[in-house]
Amino acid sequence: MEELNGPIKPAPAFKPLFPWPVRYLGPAPGLKEINLICWGLFLGLEILPFFVPLWTHSKTGTAFSSLLPVDFTYFYGIGRIVHEYTFARLYDYNLQLQIFNQIDPLKDNTYGPSPYPPFVALFFSLFARIPFVQAYLLWVVTSLALYLTGIAQVVKAVYPRERLKASLIFCFSLEFYPFFICTLKLGQLSSIAVFSVGLAVAEEKRSRPFVSGLALSILTYKPTLLLLIVPMLLITRRFKALLGFVIGSSVLVLIATAFAGVGIWPVYAHFLSYFRQASVFNGQSLLQLWEYIDFSSLTYSIPGGRSSIGLAFLAALTVSILAVLAVLLWKSTGRGGLVGRPVQDLVWATTLTWTLLLNVYVPVWDSILVTIAVILTLGALRDLGWTNIAGWILFLSLLIFAVTWNLAAKTNHGGSRRMTVLLFIVGVVQMIVLHRANSAVPKVYARNLPTLYPSRSQ
Repeated sequence: MEELNGPIKPAPAFKPLFPWPVRYLGPAPGLKEINLICWGLFLGLEILPFFVPLWTHSKTGTAFSSLLPVDFTYFYGIGRIVHEYTFARLYDYNLQLQIFNQIDPLKDNTYGPSPYPPFVALFFSLFARIPFVQAYLLWVVTSLALYLTGIAQVVKAVYPRERLKASLIFCFSLEFYPFFICTLKLGQLSSIAVFSVGLAVAEEKRSRPFVSGLALSILTYKPTLLLLIVPMLLITRRFKALLGFVIGSSVLVLIATAFAGVGIWPVYAHFLSYFRQASVFNGQSLLQLWEYIDFSSLTYSIPGGRSSIGLAFLAALTVSILAVLAVLLWKSTGRGGLVGRPVQDLVWATTLTWTLLLNVYVPVWDSILVTIAVILTLGALRDLGWTNIAGWILFLSLLIFAVTWNLAAKTNHGGSRRMTVLLFIVGVVQMIVLHRANSAVPKVYARNLPTLYPSRSQ
């Protein structure tokens, strides 16, 4: 990474790592050709296999519900409890099991507890007012819209007026197995996280930090995703964004309290403790650990990973990474405007990547947040002119895309573990780049602003 210490020059988003074999394959394809190939593969490998069975079942009159996912059953089920019973019984696991099995009985497995906050159940109580099939299809459309909006907000801020690059980003984002299958088809909620973070990043770039914090408060639907993001706001002195986050989160809590009463929160806290025990100790394996990408889950698949030595090593590694990350975030503070734009993009990107690894538990569908991290990283490296590093980040991203393909197949249950290793490499590279950028930006990047952004310097 010698170029990290070199001068910054305007350059493309990345530089090819390997020369194109012109002698055997002819001229290298341009962005138009790559777009046609990628969108064609998306249509043939994912869109048609997803919709043809639905069309076939509708024509033959067979049970459409047999194609529906187990995951959405959880959200529709807790919505039904709120709609048909009372909030007081929302965290009654026996009632949850009863409702889930009424919706879609499982033959070879058991439903685990649903640990989402009360306002999530309140939101899905609206879906529970219509039949399950229609509710699922409505959520698929809603989830797709949220995901595309979150990605679009970041793409518009990082790659304005670059339609071909934006098209490729959307294509790979949609084709990403943790989104298209694990989130969209199975009915998970991770598109909400992408929408929340994407809007928060975009609003910060528009110099509206308070609105950015309000957007980020949506992420309280899954508090574990905030374990590093909220400290990042504090360490980097994003106090207006932090205020927006606190106010937005308070509004969600007040809405839930208005409907459920103050007593719902102690019940919810107790239920979370039960969920944690069930996820770790339950002999029925209600949580499939191969679906999780965080370091803690990875240790279960490593011989000796849960031993005293293994856990001590994990703790030491986690503390070391957190300490280095905190120092890098602190040093990034105060770099605003065009001069600090790549640094602030790297702050968000690095925080998002390590959020997926240094966490209590992160299922593979939440890994779709890495799409925002990659977009921001490539944009920052483009601005800094560090094209070789951008090429490696792109290469690692494609590897992540590849190893997570068809995770549901038993032959690829190791895909999530390989993804963890690749994310670790990406996170380390991001921290190295952020360290160099903290020093390089004030000295070198400012001198290149008239060249990089001629229209803004006039």
